[in-house]
Amino acid sequence: MIKSNKRPLNKLIQATLILAISTYLLSCNNNYRVKESSSQMTFITDSLATIPEIDKYIAPYTDSLEQEMNKVIGHCEQQLTKGMPESLLTNFTADLMLSSTNNFCSNNPDFPSADIAIINYKGLRTAIEKGDIMVKNIFNLMPFENEIILVTLNKQQVIELFDFMASVGGDGLSGASFVIADKKATNIKVNNKALEEKNYIIATSDYLANGGDHFTIFKDGAPNYNTKLKVRDVIIDHISDLHTKNISINSQLDKRISYATK
Repeated sequence: MIKSNKRPLNKLIQATLILAISTYLLSCNNNYRVKESSSQMTFITDSLATIPEIDKYIAPYTDSLEQEMNKVIGHCEQQLTKGMPESLLTNFTADLMLSSTNNFCSNNPDFPSADIAIINYKGLRTAIEKGDIMVKNIFNLMPFENEIILVTLNKQQVIELFDFMASVGGDGLSGASFVIADKKATNIKVNNKALEEKNYIIATSDYLANGGDHFTIFKDGAPNYNTKLKVRDVIIDHISDLHTKNISINSQLDKRISYATK
């Protein structure tokens, strides 16, 4: 979590700077060899003394970082929380992932446009609160360096993908819909059409594309395309773009994933 208190942040930068300098100096002379080493855990808190000289040196950087992290990039009309089978937060982030990916693909013809976007709700670490949204809020929401990957799946693989999502109770989805019945995906639709005997392009994170969170079906997909778009940057850019257009975030539930009625 990004803290607004500058002292722990200064200490973190100090520690990183000292480590970098030490590593550089040791690498300058190949005659030096490590004879003995030890380690210990030191928590960077207010109880840890700072080095005034280094504190003064890094002050411009910490001030700049604080200013950037506290920048208001958007406004939310309601609290967006995560949940399953669908939620305001997963719907919002999956929708923006799909639209942002396809904007990228339209300007890069070597990349096929995506039919579906999937983002795992476990990877969204906090809610987006009602009111102003700052950059640091999105770093708290998405603290990982995940990139958007395009995975190609055939009809049967898409069914297996949605069956898995149904078995765990849902997840973040855009561009498609299905109904959960007995932990299986039924009435599957992509772009409001029944599944066809063709390949579908799924935009997801590199973590899921590599089989993370038990999304092993993605490892059978081919070919894959790495857009190099970071999920966090896409979220920040999308919210910022809405802000420049004076549009507030107002996500909706639309039963894209729902349970069969008995």
